[in-house]
Amino acid sequence: MTMTTAAGAFSGSDHGHAEKKDYTLAMYLIAAVVIGIVAVAVATMGLGGLILCGVGATWFMLALLVVMTAGG
Repeated sequence: MTMTTAAGAFSGSDHGHAEKKDYTLAMYLIAAVVIGIVAVAVATMGLGGLILCGVGATWFMLALLVVMTAGG
């Protein structure tokens, strides 16, 4: 008797399910660095520093969207 795909799902095999890594510390570190850069920009340039960070974040998100949709 041949095994179907549905029967294989209940056989207890663990194919293709590797352990996921926890990147929580790295994400908090990146967030802290970004907040620090914005704080320094605002402290040195005032409102212009905040606007500059906003424009930079917008360009970054635009570039990320272009990369994610390339080849699609």
